Amino acid sequence: MKKLTARQVAALSPEARERYEKKLKTVKRNRRILSGIIAAVAVAAVFAVLSVTVLFNVSEIKVAKAGTHYKAEQILDAAGIEVGDNMVTTDWEKVKAKVEKKLPYILSLDISKSVSGKITFTVKDDKAALIFKTADGYAIADSNGKTLEVMKERPKINGLTLLTVKNKINAKPGEVIGFSDENEKTLYDDICAAIKSSGIKNITGIDISDRKNIYLEYQNRYRLYLGDSSDVEYKLKEAKKVIAQEDETNPEQIGEINLSISKKVYVEPLESLEKTTAAATKPAAAEEKTTQAEEETTQSDDSDDEENTTEPEEEAEPEEETATAEETAEEE
Repeated sequence: MKKLTARQVAALSPEARERYEKKLKTVKRNRRILSGIIAAVAVAAVFAVLSVTVLFNVSEIKVAKAGTHYKAEQILDAAGIEVGDNMVTTDWEKVKAKVEKKLPYILSLDISKSVSGKITFTVKDDKAALIFKTADGYAIADSNGKTLEVMKERPKINGLTLLTVKNKINAKPGEVIGFSDENEKTLYDDICAAIKSSGIKNITGIDISDRKNIYLEYQNRYRLYLGDSSDVEYKLKEAKKVIAQEDETNPEQIGEINLSISKKVYVEPLESLEKTTAAATKPAAAEEKTTQAEEETTQSDDSDDEENTTEPEEEAEPEEETATAEETAEEE
């Protein structure tokens, strides 16, 4: 907009003069806003330069809570943060992920930062929930499938769910377990989801080595025979009801709950299973005894027959002798 002189403005009509003055005010206001923006950008640029060079540098690092599995020094080493590092340029999400992977027993790492440059780490422990066999030994994982530890021998830790599969499971500390068979992974995920949605607790064993004969174990007391993978959630809800009923009458009972048939549940106590097993072995023992008795009887009969056969032969000789004597007397 071209600025007019005072004489030119005076020469304008009242309407034109009013329009000109409005435009002039608008131009002046826009210029003030633009100047303010430029000044703000300049200040921000200076502040940004200072923040990555002089301001907001790490002045102190400490671990408020290290958890039960690791020492503070291990957590600091895994984080890799040092005094003097810039707090603005540091990717704290990467730091967190790196610590949680290097130290698998850490479920989550909380990082708090202050303007003065103080960094505080707080650890929340992860909890072992699953144990399974690997190609080289055994591995322990949490409820989300993250491998916590790999070892040669099976650890003596109570409260873990034993997972049994048909194919190989790959396990590396800090990483989620990998199923070599994708179908087994899908089946395992479905069963875990059904366990959660059904509300059943204290599952101490999951056996999916045979897709048509799936077993779960409850408190090391009951084997839950599910059959195939159909209606797993419904079957577990029924198992939960049956266990509650059985616990009212006999909380120490051990046995098997058959849930393989739709809308039917069979409970077989371990005592009856033992009796069934014993009964199955008794006929075999009885058959052995019978066989032995038959052999002894046969041997006895054979001996008697031989004796009976021999005795008549011995008696026949005197008859011949007697006959010979009579013939001799007649001749005389």
